[in-house]
Amino acid sequence: MQSYKLDLKNRHRVYFDLLIISVVIIILTVIHYTTYHYTMNYHIMLQFAYYLPVIYAAMRFGLVGGIISGLSITLLILPFMTYFNTMAMASSAMLTQWVEIGLINGIGWLTGFLIEQERKASRKHQLALQIQKELVEKLKRESIERERLQREIRQTERLTALGHLSAGLAHEIRNPLGIMKVSIQLLAQDKRDDREVLEYCRVLLEECERLNRLVSEFLSFARPKELVREKIKLGKLLEEGVSLIQPALRQHQIELSQTRGQVDDCVVEVDSDQIKQVILNILLNAIDAQGEGGRILLEGIQQEDFVGFAVSDKGRGIPPDILPYIYDPFFTTKEKGTGLGLSVVHRILDQHSGKIFVSNRSERGTRVEILLPPS
Repeated sequence: MQSYKLDLKNRHRVYFDLLIISVVIIILTVIHYTTYHYTMNYHIMLQFAYYLPVIYAAMRFGLVGGIISGLSITLLILPFMTYFNTMAMASSAMLTQWVEIGLINGIGWLTGFLIEQERKASRKHQLALQIQKELVEKLKRESIERERLQREIRQTERLTALGHLSAGLAHEIRNPLGIMKVSIQLLAQDKRDDREVLEYCRVLLEECERLNRLVSEFLSFARPKELVREKIKLGKLLEEGVSLIQPALRQHQIELSQTRGQVDDCVVEVDSDQIKQVILNILLNAIDAQGEGGRILLEGIQQEDFVGFAVSDKGRGIPPDILPYIYDPFFTTKEKGTGLGLSVVHRILDQHSGKIFVSNRSERGTRVEILLPPS
């Protein structure tokens, strides 16, 4: 609509300029013919005024404007020149008038030619500026992409080093941990009548279980399973992931709102167990951030050549100075967190050529986007 209004305005401007040029030329010509009895010097001086419409026409319409306006003046003034010639005017005066007509045409053509050259140079300059701008934007995009790749490389290096460390450490911890757990259970059976001892045993068993879960996460992180890919609809994966998270939602009295749309029918070739682990980890993080009550939004998204889902909560969000470290193993702001949730998610998505984006929402809370290549 804006472009149409602009074209209409330009068209009106062209018509207005043509009208002004034509009116000025006609008025000057009429003055010539109505003052035919004046001296030749008067008409020669009057011809100087033709330079104005000719130069303006050349500046406005280029070489074509200069040529047409000059020829139009010549055709209009030619009968008047012939009339003076028949009256046996001085040859020098007639020559001066003809030279003046020639100059009017020459000035029109020359001005139009120079204007067109200037316009060509201006267009080349604008094109060069546009190319320069595009190159700058391309360099910015490449710089951003290079920084992202460097971050991923550093992340991969950290994960690799941690993987080797965790594998050995987890095995060394699990064996004595099992012995401790069995010993505590036997002690609890022997001291069934001693409430204080039973309470201590209960606490110890809970801590053993927590430590065992941590070791299991280490092992899963350090020795990821080989992918067992299968083609499956994204909607089915989301449904199965949501069904697994329902008990946690009810426990925290949180409503899960879903707007998945057309992505449900998109087919992805993935290891369904690992992608369901991704869904669970992201939803559990949202529940932890949301706290008691409230609502979490799960929506399907499509970006370029990827499909996936986004989870948004209304928690406190992530401080900007912490965002760069959220994928680092063991980095956590939770009291009982292991700091491996997003690290595992990042690794699984890397194996699937997927992407993860975490950002703070403008109003409140956090938005996590998970993207996978469609099959």
